[in-house]
Amino acid sequence: MSSHTRLALTAIAIILGVAFVSGTYVFTDTIKGQFDSLFTDIYQGVDVAIAAEGTGVGSADVPFDESVLDIVTAVDGVEIATGGVTGFATIITTDDAGDPKIVQNGGAPTLGFAWSDVSRLSPLSIKDGNGRGPTTSSEVAIDVGTAAAQGFKLGDVVKIQATGEAEDFTIVGLMSFGDQDSLLGATLSAFEMTEAQRIFGLEGQFNSIGVAAISGVSAADLARDINEALPAGIIAITGQSQQAADLSEVNDSLGIINIALLSFAAVAVFVGSFIIQNTFRIIVTQRTRELAMLRAIGATGRQVIVMVVVEALIVALFASALGVVVGIGLAGAIRSAMNAAGLAVPPGSLVVLSRTVFVGMATGVIVTMLAALLPAYRASKVSPVAAMRGETRVRKTTMRKRAITGVSISALGLVFLMTGLFGSVGNAIANVGGGALIMFIGVSVLAPLAARPIANVIGAPLPKIFGITGTLAKENTKRAPRRTASTASALMIGIALVTFVAIFAATIKASIAETVDEAFPSDFTIQSSQLGEDPNIPMTFSRDLVGQVDALDEVAVAGAFQFGEALINDEKGFITAVDPAKAESLLTIEPAPGALDSLTANTIIVSEKLLKARNWTVGESVTITTPLVEDVPFTVTGTFARTEFGDYLISTEVFTQQYEPTGDGFVAVKLAPGVSLEEGRVAILEVTDNYPTTELQDKSELVADAEKQIDGALALFQGLLGLAIFIAVIGIVNTLALSIIERTREIGLVRAVGMSRRKVRKMIRWESVIVSLFGATLGIGMGLFFGWAVARALEDEGLGKFAVPFGQLMAYVVIAFFAGLIAAVWPAFKAARLNVLEAIAYE
Repeated sequence: MSSHTRLALTAIAIILGVAFVSGTYVFTDTIKGQFDSLFTDIYQGVDVAIAAEGTGVGSADVPFDESVLDIVTAVDGVEIATGGVTGFATIITTDDAGDPKIVQNGGAPTLGFAWSDVSRLSPLSIKDGNGRGPTTSSEVAIDVGTAAAQGFKLGDVVKIQATGEAEDFTIVGLMSFGDQDSLLGATLSAFEMTEAQRIFGLEGQFNSIGVAAISGVSAADLARDINEALPAGIIAITGQSQQAADLSEVNDSLGIINIALLSFAAVAVFVGSFIIQNTFRIIVTQRTRELAMLRAIGATGRQVIVMVVVEALIVALFASALGVVVGIGLAGAIRSAMNAAGLAVPPGSLVVLSRTVFVGMATGVIVTMLAALLPAYRASKVSPVAAMRGETRVRKTTMRKRAITGVSISALGLVFLMTGLFGSVGNAIANVGGGALIMFIGVSVLAPLAARPIANVIGAPLPKIFGITGTLAKENTKRAPRRTASTASALMIGIALVTFVAIFAATIKASIAETVDEAFPSDFTIQSSQLGEDPNIPMTFSRDLVGQVDALDEVAVAGAFQFGEALINDEKGFITAVDPAKAESLLTIEPAPGALDSLTANTIIVSEKLLKARNWTVGESVTITTPLVEDVPFTVTGTFARTEFGDYLISTEVFTQQYEPTGDGFVAVKLAPGVSLEEGRVAILEVTDNYPTTELQDKSELVADAEKQIDGALALFQGLLGLAIFIAVIGIVNTLALSIIERTREIGLVRAVGMSRRKVRKMIRWESVIVSLFGATLGIGMGLFFGWAVARALEDEGLGKFAVPFGQLMAYVVIAFFAGLIAAVWPAFKAARLNVLEAIAYE
């Protein structure tokens, strides 16, 4: 095998790592570009945008009185102005069984608007032949993409649910958004203005006003003049400024996605670095005599280092460039997958910035060079005479130093990890991530010390089953512990991370099941089946629903709960609103005596844990800022123990004064005595069927739904971490292939004394399996530790029940076993095909 072929698999590891990095940048930059184009369409004709100033809390637009429009149109320089109303409007169809079915593409939102005939100020348009805009309360226009996907046509009657019950509307128009037939997979519905205000609970109000200036009037001057006329709390800014603000919010969200994907890319690159280092170490070892000859005829140690590093640089440049290209293709594949999932990403060229190329190339080159430095340094330190005799064995003193170094590095990583989990530090995530990284390095340094005993245990059955072939496979992994450990370390990292994720997910599921059982004395819950703008706050639904359910004969009590973001003494938090008369019968919050009864105007009760953390006392005065009001004084009048529903509770009556009344976020239902779950379900469904976006669940269904969501996230994480495991398998292939070159003469000798090709293949396969299972053993052990540590750190946050998914861990062992078999296919084939005479003569 030529040196170029030796490095080919190493190049694959670099290519995959760089592809993940560059593909992430290309994908997010492309999405950013599409949103930039989208907001350009939205604000193309808007010179000035007007909205309520708000308090800076929450993401939703605060509505304001529609009379503001008259004030704006009276300002000199305004050519035309129109009010805007937005909300969530979900189209309802029926499934094959005739049950209500929500029209939604993946997690894309279901948006509703007030139709405007002022095309200059609206991105919504209807092309010739696609009907017209709605003009009466019973009409609607929907986007072309949704109509095509659902088979809707002009004149069809569809059910749409906004804040109240689902209602019938006739489709009179098929809309486009700018030049596109859909908006990133969202469903779009437009209603006549007054109707939009009614169904979104905004009678007599707007969310925004768009203004077009008379020709010759600058947007900045017009915004200034409008601000002088506007009442307090309403602000006008230029359309360009509003566009920049909206785009900034999107970029912030994409930045989080970018960081998350780059974290997985970093794992892949980190795993790849082990393969690169191991490959160069083996190659340098195989070329020891060659390098010794160069030293003997005058080459310095520095020149040997430069020679190895330059070789690494050439591989890195080639592989990194190819990795960038593969990354561009990966970004295109992700976009295609999103389109297949119904998220309708607009067509267009992928955005490849110079930064992407630079970061991708730099990542590949720097990681490769650093990984190659240690083997190069070691090669320069080998005595020419010793090298020509083939003396490269590791001394016991070196192993002692390795033990001290490995323990020291692992201890340092443990300190960082525990400080991040249990200490009070500014950036806990950085400490946890950095600690885990350092611990991986420490365990990798220590791994050669464990290679012989663990390989001995794993390989113990092989001699009994396969005779001399099994014995040779076991002994070959034991005699080169550094090579075995270095190869297994890459797989160890991947297995450790998927093990940690599996344990964390199992712990969350077990804790949720325990929490639901203990914290919900109610029989049923009702909540929206859709996601809201803020993942911490559930989507709301009509407040009429809880009254209708509470009035049923089969129901003893039904109570609604609302949730909102707030600043409490200038610190971000989330407030839960409860009905003090019903809360204790529906939820287990363990309030202090009299705490719930104390919930009246401008009073709040807080969790015991938070009271202690803030050094507050009952009777303390705090200020609360919500999206509507700022610095409202509240008095802490009591405490409660359980925090499943948040750390702050106020009454629903007070909540409606502090927040725009958009609906309930959650309803708990307790059945009347003697009513079975099935009887109660039938009765409640007669009400909830009128609100198709809501979901009725008993305790077991609530737990199952939560577990389904966790399993979906688990599958995503495992898929992303699967790349690291794939790279690790490539490392096993690479190491085995290189070790065959190293052992060419040995393999020739065993063939010469009678070992068949089949047995040679079997020997190589079982070596590979032992290495894979060694890596899985270390990985599962580290994953168990990480999972336990994180679960204990988050015990006060609701993770009270540590769980280990033994079935999944066994599955990882099986996967490692077959990964070892697959990794050995090509090296085993090459070993079995060696010419016996040439192999015996090999030097």
